[in-house]
Amino acid sequence: MLVDKKSAPWIFVAIVVLVVATAIYIPYAHGAAKGATGGSWPGLIYGIVGTAFMAFAMLLALRKRLRTWQIGRVYVWTQGHVWLALISYPIILFHAGFHWGQAWNLTWVMMWVFTIVWLSGIVGLFIQNIVPSRLLNDVQLETIYDEIDHVIKQLSDEADSIVASASTTEEEALTVESAGVAVATMAPTSMLETAKRRLAEFHAAQVRPFLASPRGRGFVLTNAQRSAATFEDIRRSLPPTLRQTLDDVESIVDERRQLEHQRSLHHWLHFWLLVHVPLSYGLTVLAVVHIVGALRYRS
Repeated sequence: MLVDKKSAPWIFVAIVVLVVATAIYIPYAHGAAKGATGGSWPGLIYGIVGTAFMAFAMLLALRKRLRTWQIGRVYVWTQGHVWLALISYPIILFHAGFHWGQAWNLTWVMMWVFTIVWLSGIVGLFIQNIVPSRLLNDVQLETIYDEIDHVIKQLSDEADSIVASASTTEEEALTVESAGVAVATMAPTSMLETAKRRLAEFHAAQVRPFLASPRGRGFVLTNAQRSAATFEDIRRSLPPTLRQTLDDVESIVDERRQLEHQRSLHHWLHFWLLVHVPLSYGLTVLAVVHIVGALRYRS
């Protein structure tokens, strides 16, 4: 979710709620004989409010599955998910008086899970607001993520075709230009053949392995600066008739590198969900068990 001007009301409400909750907690915690506890009336209120915010945040997954149900806009639910979940953590801490209980009991486990879920959510919010701009600036040739491997295969085939066709095309051009001057064409033809061989060897040793590799890592061409320097070295050794071919191959290598960068940014954009989502469901189960246990204890 992108944080923009539309998020301002939600941010304002979240800050106000947190400030009010803090302003109430400080005199309550200092004035209570046994300190702040979850069993006191203020502690119970904090617990109810914090749990309600957590429940609302968890209901986003259900709302996304029920898109045909007109229960508010998904955008509103997403904003609520982020900002209410963000302040639910300190409110739950106010509920518990910042006591997590004994190690490995239910409350202790639940608070640790809650902490990880909360932190992973913050990391995810940060990533979601950084990665899209990085994609826009760094990957001008962005494609559909699921099509990346297919596009890379096409690029590899295109590079093979360009280098393979360069020899015949350039040789014919030289023959036409040199028609009738057989003796004078010997040296240029030999130089051109040497240049073509150098280009083919460079393609076979550097370009093709890079383009054909699963992730494009561990090659000279993986790094943009080293790649540019390598192509420049080859370019100096080629005649003008082959430099356009090399430029075309270099543009293919650059596109391959951008697509791999897109893949990497895509993984960063989603990897945090592998932690956040499963633990969020686990936290929900633990919260239900905790509430049921508390109700049974009071009864």
